[in-house]
Amino acid sequence: MKDIGFHRETVTGRYLNPFDGFEPREMTIEERYDETTGVASRILPYRVRPAQKPDTGVYLEKSPESICPFCPELFDKMTPRFTPDIIEGGKFTRGSAFLFPNAFPYDATNTVAIFSHRHFMGLDELTPDAMHDGFAVCRDYFYRMAELQQGYHYGSINWNYMPPAGGGLIHPHLQTIMGKEPTSFMRRLLASARNYASASGGRNLWEDLLDREQEAGERFIASTGVVSWLAAFSPKGMAGEVDFYFREKTSFFYLTQANVEELLEGLSRIFLHLYVNHFMSFNLSLYAPLMPEKNFWVQGKIVPRFEINPLGTSDINYFEKLHDEIICPIVPEQLCKELQGYFQT
Repeated sequence: MKDIGFHRETVTGRYLNPFDGFEPREMTIEERYDETTGVASRILPYRVRPAQKPDTGVYLEKSPESICPFCPELFDKMTPRFTPDIIEGGKFTRGSAFLFPNAFPYDATNTVAIFSHRHFMGLDELTPDAMHDGFAVCRDYFYRMAELQQGYHYGSINWNYMPPAGGGLIHPHLQTIMGKEPTSFMRRLLASARNYASASGGRNLWEDLLDREQEAGERFIASTGVVSWLAAFSPKGMAGEVDFYFREKTSFFYLTQANVEELLEGLSRIFLHLYVNHFMSFNLSLYAPLMPEKNFWVQGKIVPRFEINPLGTSDINYFEKLHDEIICPIVPEQLCKELQGYFQT
């Protein structure tokens, strides 16, 4: 079986510690690199976590329902509509959820999906039932766009939950993107999968990755149906990263409703872990070919986000933005152990 491409190296620095009478102290930092994702990270020997639950009331005060375009009072006046050739009535609906064009789009097909008219839901309230309609209406939209045969081959469902993760509104909402070409990061994943297949006599990168991780037992968290959950070897965020893979699902349209429910069950457990550990924010992306891609499995990533007290300092700094390396004081193997407990209930 071909090597997956995980690399690690440790470096040790030494300084005189002012918090211990300037006694000598050694600090060991582990440098990691994942060939598949191209992500380089540095696992630090100290832990940084929110020390207390964040005050979400501050955001509610700044963004009340009365000025929220996703709440009932302003919804019809302030949210865009699709043209009638896409859908009569201008919006997709499913249960309590609505999907409509993004008024400030990143892409020609960028949409917004709100779960309901409920203005705010805490991490502990993001249950499978609470998320069901939002993900279902995204699925409806993808199916409709496929019917229109506009040549879109790649799609993603994305979530900036709360302002520290880039959420412009606290009202819970997803965003979708469809394109004729993949985004830059998805292109990297596709290329890695194709190169691995070529170098290994046709083997599937994701199958081998999951099999190895499950056998090793260091970062394999659990499975919920066809969905496998991992703590990323080289995370994309300061608070780590959780990955999920739909086994043998090579296109978004191969996902059944049961598969989506299996995803939501796992997400609710991840979000509960974040809530208990005083996080209040995350980024999520689900990457999916819209046409069958034999070397690729539908998959996604969750990166917890937080502000560093007392100044509310960002968890992104020059090292990530300008050097393309992530500093991470959360050890992936330890994160895995913590999360396993949430999947055992």
